[in-house]
Amino acid sequence: MRSLEQTLKKQSLRMKIFLILISFLLLINSNVMHQDTPLQIDLNGNIIGLPKEFSPAKFGLNEKKLRINDKEIVFPKCLNYYFEEHKNPKINFLASWYHSKEIMPYYLIFNIHDNDVNYGYKILVDLETLDLIYVNKFIREGNTTYNPKVELDEKCLTDYKNAIKILK
Repeated sequence: MRSLEQTLKKQSLRMKIFLILISFLLLINSNVMHQDTPLQIDLNGNIIGLPKEFSPAKFGLNEKKLRINDKEIVFPKCLNYYFEEHKNPKINFLASWYHSKEIMPYYLIFNIHDNDVNYGYKILVDLETLDLIYVNKFIREGNTTYNPKVELDEKCLTDYKNAIKILK
């Protein structure tokens, strides 16, 4: 009888450990599997695919103007270079708003590239405030991609911050 009781306790302990491990793996995988949501832009510059709380959402490449909800920015000259560097620029928009803001703010990515070259730029902005989070250059060499951070000077960062407007 005692042997049966010990066997059942061991099985119960194994089951608890197994459930803890499975829970831990699911938690890790949900963060690892996080992917940015691709967005579309229509002919009028409307960014399509964001939740209503970020509407209206528009981007005009000629003006380098972004509007999300009640905030708008015309990118300062120091950042225009990244939009104008390529001969045939392609801009993809990606965003994330379904993760914990404690980890990272909700964000919008401008992925600026040209299929004829092996590099491009990512400009990451906060979806709620339009604050600049960072600018990265990405360089593809074979199957490897490097993502060095672009260091912007204080004047550029100040110009960016001062260009954010709240619309009424």
